[in-house]
Amino acid sequence: MTPLLPGETLLWQGRPASGTRADTSNPGKLVFGLALVAFALFWMDKAMESGPIWLAGLPFLAFGLHLSVWTAWAPRLRAKFAHYRLTDRRVLVDVVWPLIGTRSQVLTLTPSTAIENDGQDPATLTLRHQVSGPRGSGTEALTLSRIEAPARLLALIAQVQRSAA
Repeated sequence: MTPLLPGETLLWQGRPASGTRADTSNPGKLVFGLALVAFALFWMDKAMESGPIWLAGLPFLAFGLHLSVWTAWAPRLRAKFAHYRLTDRRVLVDVVWPLIGTRSQVLTLTPSTAIENDGQDPATLTLRHQVSGPRGSGTEALTLSRIEAPARLLALIAQVQRSAA
């Protein structure tokens, strides 16, 4: 997990609410992925009679599985392994994947950080702010998915933004 900076105080920590469903927001992608899996399996079955040429179907099978299975279930898995923290300076998201390790995102809160609330229960909060550097400017974003009772967290974020001014 991302360590806190010296003098940084932890204000809130949480995890996504349980019960995340599979993401079916893009049914065309899912159907195409399933069709690709079916085609790859059919082709590989028929190609097995011709020797090792059937191995050429493995990339198509893998891509189809990625489109159909991973796209649908990745948000659920991410929610299972995610840990959220709010400090008096930053928002930290650590996703502790088994076998892969920890993937961390950090967003420093400023008065100009925009907060989007999807209004659902549990809520998804997206924090964005403009950054500029030697390579130009861009937008940094961080998403906190499936937050139960988001009003308390939003109030704490507003307090951090006021103190950062």
